[in-house]
This record gives sequence, C-alpha cells and structure tokens, in this order.
Amino acid sequence: MVDDNKDNPLQELQNAYCPPLDTALFSAISSDFDLTDPASLEQLKDTLDALRVTAEEQQDLPFDPSGTGGLSLTEAVYNDGNTSRNDTNGSRETDITSLASDLSSVFIGSDDSKRPGIGGYIINPEGSLSLTGLTAEEKTSYLSEMFPSVTQYTIKHTLAKCDYDVDRSMDVLLNLAFFDSQCATGDEESTVFIPKGVDGFSSPSTNGKRKGKSKRAKIKNSREVSNHRTLSDSAQDNTTKTNKWDAAKQDLEFIHSRTSSVLKKETVASAYHKNHASCSETIRFLATCHAPTNASEDAVIVSQVAELAQEFSTVVPPTIMEGLLNITGHSVSAANELARAMVFRPIPQLSDIIRINAPAPILDENEAPKRSPAAVQRTTPNNNYSAVQSMAESHFAAGSIAFTQASSAYRRSKSDRLMGGAAAYYASVGRDHLERAKREASAAADGLVNSQSTADVLDLHGVSVHDGVRIANNRVCQWWEDLGDAKYVIGGTAGRSYKIITGAGRHSRDGTSRLGPAVGKMLAREGWKVEVGEGVLTVTGKRRSK
Repeated sequence: MVDDNKDNPLQELQNAYCPPLDTALFSAISSDFDLTDPASLEQLKDTLDALRVTAEEQQDLPFDPSGTGGLSLTEAVYNDGNTSRNDTNGSRETDITSLASDLSSVFIGSDDSKRPGIGGYIINPEGSLSLTGLTAEEKTSYLSEMFPSVTQYTIKHTLAKCDYDVDRSMDVLLNLAFFDSQCATGDEESTVFIPKGVDGFSSPSTNGKRKGKSKRAKIKNSREVSNHRTLSDSAQDNTTKTNKWDAAKQDLEFIHSRTSSVLKKETVASAYHKNHASCSETIRFLATCHAPTNASEDAVIVSQVAELAQEFSTVVPPTIMEGLLNITGHSVSAANELARAMVFRPIPQLSDIIRINAPAPILDENEAPKRSPAAVQRTTPNNNYSAVQSMAESHFAAGSIAFTQASSAYRRSKSDRLMGGAAAYYASVGRDHLERAKREASAAADGLVNSQSTADVLDLHGVSVHDGVRIANNRVCQWWEDLGDAKYVIGGTAGRSYKIITGAGRHSRDGTSRLGPAVGKMLAREGWKVEVGEGVLTVTGKRRSK
C-alpha cells in the first residue's frame, strides 16, 4: 500500500468531502464503488457532491424540535409534499414562553357543520398547558365527545363553574365519570349529579323536611336513621328464610338418589307427603315397610348390618338397618347416609323457639288454672334419644343467639338507654333456653342409658361425666331398694351385684377414662362397696356405718 496521499484516491476523496460529510457515511458509500475504474470513480464523486450540498445547507438551519420542518401542525397534516421544508423563518414564533402548536380536534362523524374550530395549546410560564382559541359551545362539544356518559347540562354547569377552563373542567368530569361507573347498577340509566358540599355525600335522608337544626333534633334524626337501618336489616334477614317447596324438593332428591335402584320416585313422593313432609319419618317409614320380620342369616347381610351397628346400634334396631339396606340395594354407604338423616333431625327454626309471649292473666282467688295433660311432668325416662338430643341442641343454639343479642343490645345501651331493657330481655331468654337445654340433655342421657341397660347392668357409654354420675347414683340406690329385706339378712345379698360399665376411655382425647374415676369416687363417698375392674365397676353392697 502506497503512503502518498496523491497515489491513494480514497484518502484524497475523504480529505475533500469530510467534513461536511460524516466519515462513517463516506466509508459506507465508497465501499460500493470500484476506485480503480475511472467511470465508477466519477460516479462516486457525483454522489458525494450531491450529499455535500445537502449537508452544507442543513448545517446553517436551527434545531426544530417539532419534527415538522417548520410547518404548523395543520399544514404538516394536509401538506401535499410540494412545500419546501426550508420555508420556516417567516411564520414560526421563537418565544419559548408562548410556544404554540396548532391542533385540530378529532371529531367522529361526517357532519362538518358540527366540527369544532381549530384551537391551540400554549405553554404558560409555569410550564402548564392551556387550550385556547375555542368558543364556549366548541369547548362543550369537545368535552361531550371526551365524556359521553356525562349529561350535557353537567358539562355546561362544570365549565361555567370552572370559568370555562377546559383543563379544570376535565379534572371535575373525570371524577364524575369515575363515580358514574362505580354507581351504575343494572339496566337503569344513571344520571351524574355534582355533589354540593357535605350534603352530596350524606346518607339518604328520611321523608319530610326538618326546619330545626338544634343538637337534639340532630340526635333524634340520627336515631331514626339507625332504627331505619336496623329494620331494613331485619327485613333482609327475614327474606333469607328457606323456602318450604325447595326444602321438600331437596328431601325428595336426597331420598330418591339413594333408593332409585329399588324404589320409584312416585313411591318416595307418596311416602313423603303421607309422613307430613318429614324426611326422617319418610326414611323410617320406607325402611319399616321393607324390613324383614326376623333377622336375616345371610353372612353378607349380617356383616353389612354389623357395619351399620357400629354407629347406630343404640338408636336404630337391626331390622330397620336391614330395611335400609333393602331399599338402597344393599349399599352400605347409602344406607349409612339415610340412617344419619333419619336419626339426626334438623334444628327447628329460631322463630319457632324464641317467642315473645304475653304474661298470663291474673285470675281471681276462686279460680284455679286448668292443667292440660301435656303440662304434667313426665315421670318415665324418654327413650327417644335422637329427638330429645336434637331439641337440646336447638335450645343450646337459641340460647347462644339470645346471649349474643343481649351483648349487642348492652353495648348499644351506652348511647340509647332503651336498649338496656332489650338486653335484659334477651339475657332472660338465653337463660331460659340454657335451662331447657340442660333438662333436655339430661333426659336424652336417661333415654340412651335405658336403651342399653338391664336390671343388673348399667351401661354409661355415650353420656357425659355429669349425667353419668347422676344416673349411676340413682340406679344404684334403686337397685339397693329393690332387694327388699334380703339386704338385712346375713348372706342374703351373696352372689348379687350391680355392674356399672363406664368404658376404658380408649375413645377419649388422651385415651384416659374420666367417667370411671368420677363414678368410683362418688360410690366410695356414698359408702358403697365397689370392686374396680377394667372399664367396669361392680357394686356388691353397702358398708356398715361405724
């Protein structure tokens, strides 16, 4: 390679054209030509001459940040391509504080008569933009296109309130459009109203106008609003009650879905209406109709009945269990579900339990209240364990709700003294239901023990410690009294004993029996001779007092 620039045509061309051309641009263009060919070299010089003229012209031009070549926005949009980009000096403003750029409002539609005029955004000295050059009607039209959900009256009112400042009006209308989208419900047409002070955000007022503005009137008004809300809430709660027709339909679907292989839907519906629309009674009726007279000796059926008896042996007889298997096509899972629905009855409605009854009328001294047979206290234990247990759970639930309402009323009584009476009433109702629940639970425990005990054996499985101690004390005393005079004769009670089955406690939380030790301590404290075994206490007599 020759070092002399005269012998290097590429270096000569670079020194001649750079600047004003850029070196990188020169290298990119010269690489496309063959410098050893005179014709190609002349063609390269012509190209570089044209580029140098253009570059020298643009070096003298100032910087144009708009990118439109000095044309206004309107001229740039509608330019046909024949206007020179250099014709800029006579029409452009150079004052930065009033730099303007033309804009044409976008209008959707074909009617040019409704098209707003040309406006402009000017940059204020503080740097904010301001739309100018539009009349009041054109500003209204411009905002109506931007906020179609806002009414025309609201836009005009907002413009007037903001001194026809479009930017300030946009801020207000944006908030209104947001509230409109949040408050629109259903198919109803929502109308946007401008909130006027605090009244625009206040809760709905009651009908009628109040002229007084005293403190007492305000307090009374607030109480009326709170009472109105309480009544409306209670009305909504009443509407959420279970529909009886829907409940009946669900009961029929529940029974038929598990007996469809054996029973028709019409048969199930007939039995359901015959048993007063009671799901548990319908299941019991169908199981009884398909139950055998004597227990089956089939090994498969015996094993299925034994599987059901693990959970329902104390409340469902074996023949009814076999009847449940017959109507379910010997499906143990379906029979188990029907047995649960038959035993565990639904809790009654609280409206049927919690009632406000008027006090009994005062009778004269010579009048005596007549007692109905149902009011006589029962002396025999109730053997229907499931029904009594369901009633006890109902009273427990009602008592809990009553105490919750009493607590709520007590808290509200600090601001409303009338709620103190409501708190006392609900507390009284809760205590009444709690007492009834305890009585029903004790009756249910008595019925369960009666169904699984004999004259000389007391089975306390499934009862609480409190009820177990009470029942054991009563039954041991009754057994001792039934012995008669034989207990006073020497050797008269030999071979006679009373067994109390308490269980080993394997089903307890920690595997330790709590019922057995409690019953044993009670018997020892009462002076009975007790022999302690594994899960069994045997009473052989009474110790002689010293």
